Parts: sequence; C-alpha cells; structure tokens
Amino acid sequence: MPVAKLTWDVFALFGLLVVAVVVSRRLPLVSFILASAGLAYLVLAGIGSASFTIAAVLTSYLLGRRLAGPRPAVYAFSALAAAGLGYAMLLGVIRGRLDTQVMQWLWMVFGLVLLAVCPWFAGRFMRQRADLLRAGWQRAEQLEREQRIIAERERLRERARIAQDMHDSLGHELALIALRAGGLEVDRGLDQRHRQAAGELRVTAGQASETLRTIIGLLGEPGRLAPLRPTNDSVADLVERARASGMTVNLDGEVDVNGVVGLAVRRVVQEGLTNAAKYAPGASVDVRVERNDSVTSVSVVNGPPVRSVAADEGTKRGLIGLRERALLMGGTFAAGPESGGFAVRVRLPHDAGTVVEPIETTESVREQVRRTARRGLIVAVGVPAAIATGLVAVMFGYYAYSVTHSVLPLEDYDRLWIGQPKKGAEEVLPEMEMLDAPSMPNPPGAGCRYYLAEPAILNFNTAVLRVCFDDDRLVAKDVVREPHQ
Repeated sequence: MPVAKLTWDVFALFGLLVVAVVVSRRLPLVSFILASAGLAYLVLAGIGSASFTIAAVLTSYLLGRRLAGPRPAVYAFSALAAAGLGYAMLLGVIRGRLDTQVMQWLWMVFGLVLLAVCPWFAGRFMRQRADLLRAGWQRAEQLEREQRIIAERERLRERARIAQDMHDSLGHELALIALRAGGLEVDRGLDQRHRQAAGELRVTAGQASETLRTIIGLLGEPGRLAPLRPTNDSVADLVERARASGMTVNLDGEVDVNGVVGLAVRRVVQEGLTNAAKYAPGASVDVRVERNDSVTSVSVVNGPPVRSVAADEGTKRGLIGLRERALLMGGTFAAGPESGGFAVRVRLPHDAGTVVEPIETTESVREQVRRTARRGLIVAVGVPAAIATGLVAVMFGYYAYSVTHSVLPLEDYDRLWIGQPKKGAEEVLPEMEMLDAPSMPNPPGAGCRYYLAEPAILNFNTAVLRVCFDDDRLVAKDVVREPHQ
C-alpha cells in the first residue's frame, strides 16, 4: 500500500492538535480555540477528521468543567463563528462559489453547536454539580458539628439536673437531720455534753446543706441556685396531671420508687408524656414501671397520633438527656418508632456505679451526603459516559469499516476499461462506496460511484476514484481528486 506524502498543512494541523492537548489543563480556553479552529478549517475545506472532532469535543467539555463563568466560552464560540464566516466568504469570492462556501459555513456552525456547545454545557453541568456537592458536604459538616455541640450541651445539662435531683434529696435529708439535732439541742432531758454534741451536729448539717447547695448551683445555669426542697412529683402525680389535660394514660406496675432511681424514673415518665402530647396528640399512652431487687425498668409507649401534626422531628434534647442519665447510672436506654407510635424504655440498676461512655456517634451526615453524591455521580456521569462511549465506538467502528471496505487499489482500477459490462466490473469493485463523496456533476444519464485509492482513516490526502455506469456499461473512469504532491 503506498504511503501518502505528508504536506505542510497536515504538519501544521497535527502541531495544532498537539499544542491543544498539551495546554488543555492549564489553558482550557486556548486549547478549545485551537482544536475548534482546526476542525473549522477542515470543515470549510470539505475535509473530515475524526482526530479534530474528538479533540473539539474533549476540549469543549474541559472548558465548561474548568472555567467558572460562561462568558469566556460565549466569546470564544462567537469569535469562531464570525471568523469562520469571514474565511468562508473569502474562499467563496476567490473560488467563485460563494453559495457553496456559505453552506459549508452553516455546516461548520452546526458542527460547532453539536461538537462544542453541547459538550461545554455538559462540562459546565458537571462543574456546578461538583460545586453543589462540595457545598453540601460543607453544610453537612456544619450541621454535624452543631448537632454534636447541642448533644454535648444537653448531656451537661442532664448532669446538672442529676446533681439538682441529688441536691433535692440530700438537701431534704440534711434539713431533717439539722431539725432533729436542733430538737435534741434544747431537750432538757439530755445532759449538757449531749446537747452540745447535738448543737454541733445541727451546725455541721446546716453547713453541709449550704455547701451542697452552692456546689450544685455551680453545676447549674449561671445565677440560679438549686432550691432547698425535695422533688414531690411522683409518677402517679405526673400521670394524673396528664389525664387532667385530656390525655389517655394507662399506668401499670410499681409506681412508688424512691431515691436516685426514683428521680430518674420520674424524668423518664415526664419526658415520655411530654413527647406523646407534642408529637402524638390523641394517642393512648401506656406507662409501666417494673421493679425487682436489682433493677427498675420503666417504659412509656404511645400509639400513632389520632390527628395529624406538622412534620417536626424536634431537637431530641430530652431524649439525649435521658440517655445520658441512664448511662451515668449504669443502665440502658432505647427510644424509637414502634407500631406506628413511639417507645421509650429505660433499665436502671439499683447499685451500679457511675458508667461514663464515650459520645455515641450516629451515622455521619457527611457520609450520608457522600454516598448520595457517589450514587448521583454514577448515574449522572457513568450512564451518559457509557452511552456516549458506546455511540462513539459504534460510529468509529462503522467509519473504519466503511473506509477499509471502500478502497479500490490502483492496480484494480487500471483493470477496468470503458465499455466493460457492469457485472464484470463489479467483480473488481469494493462492496461499499466511500463516505462523504465529492459533489460534482455526473456524465449525462450515468450513475457514478466513488472509491478511495487507499485506506484514509488518518490520512486526508488520498486520491478519490470515480467510475460511472450507463445502460449496464462502464462509460467513465477518472481520478476526481488527486493527492497533493
């Protein structure tokens, strides 16, 4: 197979393509202009090039992907269209075929829209999507930080409330001790030594109560000291108050629980009733307290809401506090949807020591956003990329097949003779005609076919051979486009 000679215009176009590829990362606009200018030149010259077509598509996509604003690309598209029009009109005046060159320019504009504007839009879409995903991750990180801050604050508040409950209980007991010691101090039935000891006990109990009140106050909110009073609301009181407000509450089990465990039980019941009233209005609520020698279990379960409420997940601060209290007491905590409603269940040991667990981190919001973004990218990029790759493969495969099966070697061409029967000539001719055959008039009454003298997948400079038949006879054979020397 003869090898066509490379001409200076081929070298120039090849160099233009190489430069466009090299500068595509740092100067995407320059790369796009070079590749598109080369493609426009070939279109106006009536020459096809798969290399420049692919380069124009890729550089257009990278232009949209890497440039933040649309204005440079719009200017580049407009400049290419205007320059192409000027060049086409100049060629039309020189060759005396202005209409043909204007049509070529229209084809160039169509190719510019198809091979440059559309890929640029795709690249710009991917850039905007990446920006949105980045902003979403940043927002997710911010929300996660805020949620952790809120959770930590609620844990601290719950510890302060536990200290408050301890103060209420111990403060009351210390007050009773001081009161009894004061009675013994003035009891005339005791000798002076015992009355003096009772007085010292009264003073010590008072000082201990005041010290406890001050320390607990430091753990609470600034400016607030815990009142010196016991907590009087029992589980039964909480249930009766809820019933008085219109709720349907069923109470079952051991309701008389004292001490720190009793305080925790009352907090669980109080929070459970509050949540049911807020998020499940009209639903029945079952409160159950079970107690044995070592563990007290309390559950508050409400059914589905009778009437609809506004969708609001709330801050869950109360549940965070209950969980912290249960963990500090060495117990367990569980809360979540159940049978269309919501359930809170807590188990509290009677003699467990303080158990401090690390902050439980639920599934990261950022990880959720990342997985969503990954799935979105697979759908948005993978599917179109697979379709585009398939289409390009089919198109290139068909192009390569047509080129390789439309070659009429010169030795076979020389075997054809004028007047030869069509059937005999077709035994020599290839099975396909060339794509993008030259546009030229045929001999009167004849039908012509065009073939390549050699494969031209990457070679623009190949001779085109024409054979014409009339009345089943070969009437003309000629070389309609000679290769450049």
